Amino acid sequence: MDYMNIFEMKETYAAKGKTIPKVIKEKFDRAFDIEYIHNSNAIEGNTLTLRETKLIVEDGLSVGGKPLREIYEAVSHDKAFTYVKQCVSQGKTLTEMIVKDIHSLLMENIIVGGVYRYQPVRITGASHKPPSGEEMYSQIKEFFYTLERRELDAISLSAYIHLRMGMEEHQE
Repeated sequence: MDYMNIFEMKETYAAKGKTIPKVIKEKFDRAFDIEYIHNSNAIEGNTLTLRETKLIVEDGLSVGGKPLREIYEAVSHDKAFTYVKQCVSQGKTLTEMIVKDIHSLLMENIIVGGVYRYQPVRITGASHKPPSGEEMYSQIKEFFYTLERRELDAISLSAYIHLRMGMEEHQE
């Protein structure tokens, strides 16, 4: 089997994507968004089903019997993901302020977002000890200082970010 590299796949999608009617593409994109929101929230313990997520996010309906926090998580995640897509479409470079804005949107109606925590936190059932607020602040400042000085293509940049964030998360 002949596999295309990711750059070829991107070119193929861009070329073929132009032939897809706009209304179909918008429906596909929205379906992807809803699945992404559902799956991301489910990883964090949100119990909304995919259908309930769709009803909340796309149809603006409430779901009975579910904690209000879970409904806010779905709505807030939709706002944050929309913001991320806008930043990407505008060609914005990832900055500390954008990360804070994303966090603020994600935490809307849940906790105060977009600010560094100062209290210690624990992850129940995990041996990993998250950094203190002071350590986290320093790590993020160093991360963005280093990030600004790297000339990387999108894939290498994504790998670098994933590696750095993963290393910082697991340092004790």
